[in-house]
Amino acid sequence: MPRKSLIRQSKFPYHVITRTNNREWFPLPMFQVWDLCKEALIYAQSKCMVEINCFVLMSNHYHMILTTPNEDIDIFMRFFNSRFSSLLAKNSNRINQKFSNRYRWSIIDNQSYLKNVYRYLYQNPIRAGIAESCGDYPYSSLFITSYEARLINFRPHFHYADEQTYFERRFGADTISILKRALKHPRFKLAERTPSYEKMLLGYADTLCKNR
Repeated sequence: MPRKSLIRQSKFPYHVITRTNNREWFPLPMFQVWDLCKEALIYAQSKCMVEINCFVLMSNHYHMILTTPNEDIDIFMRFFNSRFSSLLAKNSNRINQKFSNRYRWSIIDNQSYLKNVYRYLYQNPIRAGIAESCGDYPYSSLFITSYEARLINFRPHFHYADEQTYFERRFGADTISILKRALKHPRFKLAERTPSYEKMLLGYADTLCKNR
């Protein structure tokens, strides 16, 4: 499948996912990987400022929502992934600890769906069976300090503390599949065959950016 051409824009947030080579687990304990991840984010921000809206680190990949006021997602991602990979290699004494291929991205330009993408990302550890709630998982942007938030320019559209019940409400299996497919498009897009009730459910979030 040909690689999709990068769309540089500043109006809407991107969802980004990057996996390790061969989907191998990170070669260090997760608490250490999380510290290195934050260090890489701080470094990348010093080179190319973006807004980090949401971040979830898993055992062999990460999800991120970010906004690029200067239309430079490629530059930021190059600095971040390169630094993260270098730090992982240095601290694990492994050569060429790299991420597989390029990062995958999707622009979430339908405002009514963004809240559900946040919810989908924060529930990743629950679906993986390693946490019982979003708030229990320590390796996401829900657990960064106010000081770290300033350093990485963390600017969420929605605040978990204000809407905990919503974020913890589980998705059904069909809805998860619909979201996964939608995030594979250059612009978040529900399939034409998506049932009307699912479209209505996912379009429920109509308060984008009120908390920014």
